[in-house]
Amino acid sequence: MSCSHKARGSRVYHFKYNPIEIAICAQSHEKRALLAAKINALFSKDLSAAHVIHRTPQTPSEDTQTIGVNLIHGDGQIGLLYPEVSEEYLRPLQLIDADIAIVESPQDSDMPKIVWVEDGPATHFQNVVAYVGAQSSCPVLPPSAPYFAENQTLALQRQIEQHFAEAIAATPVYGLILTGGRSSRMGEDKGALEYHGRSQAEFCYDLLSSICDQTFLSLRSEQSADEPYARFPQILDTLLGYGPIGGIISALKAHPHAAWLVLACDLPYVSRGTIENLLANRNPYKLATAYTSANDGFPEPLCAVYEPKSLFRLINFLALGYHCPRKVLINSDTWLLELPDSTALDNANTPEERDRAMSAVASGSVPS
Repeated sequence: MSCSHKARGSRVYHFKYNPIEIAICAQSHEKRALLAAKINALFSKDLSAAHVIHRTPQTPSEDTQTIGVNLIHGDGQIGLLYPEVSEEYLRPLQLIDADIAIVESPQDSDMPKIVWVEDGPATHFQNVVAYVGAQSSCPVLPPSAPYFAENQTLALQRQIEQHFAEAIAATPVYGLILTGGRSSRMGEDKGALEYHGRSQAEFCYDLLSSICDQTFLSLRSEQSADEPYARFPQILDTLLGYGPIGGIISALKAHPHAAWLVLACDLPYVSRGTIENLLANRNPYKLATAYTSANDGFPEPLCAVYEPKSLFRLINFLALGYHCPRKVLINSDTWLLELPDSTALDNANTPEERDRAMSAVASGSVPS
């Protein structure tokens, strides 16, 4: 029985391989490969660059293109050679740990692109970031993008970096307060506890909403009308029974083009300075940015920024039976920061920890 679902379909993401990507277009495969290698060399010292290599069909029986990927690490060495993959729906799964993707692409691609031109016009190209050629200038080109001679590598690099910066700037940062836990060890709702003169849910919301583009509470559906949650913007858990990872995935699914600053509601010592430092040092090329725990040296997953592409990794781990977001960050390309205040992310999950936290806040030893 044939299946018609192989036909091209729509997707919620605006990228093909990686959120930070650029296509390399040229009439000949040889020139395309040379230009892609040159651009890759400009970035691979500082970033993990995936070089996506297209092989066009060589015989009439080959009705699809196949793809190989070289993942080039900061030392300039090829770290991994992916096998050829012909199923386009699965290609982004291979590249989520790459910082950027440099894609050898057909000329009709709708991706942002660098175009190699000869002496003639190239008016049929769309979404051009820059034109490159052998001549010092090429006046026949349309004025929609700058032209660089092939030896102007630093100027070309700056142009591409500007394109990457614009793509990053277009990604909003939303806040997510995790308040959907059942507080079984505490014996009362942790989001409703008042350490700072108001509920912890409200305290965390005020903290993030003053910094993020939008902020939401992550809740189970039966909590949505309860106090102190009803008056706040909400994202209801769509994956119940999986703990914090279910709330994070639900948020990423609800707004897949946003990065998410995730904060658990059981962190009474967290301060504005802790959050501002996290955002100021965010690395949007990575899967996530997180603090290293002062207690065990592992990533702190519940005060972290998750980039849009992290949804791929989180769902993969969930499908494999791992429900712990910390395990995801440990085994992914996570940008780790030193925690400025070693106690800022200490949590309160029991009545004893609650009482200690309330005493510390009352004594003024916890920064606001």
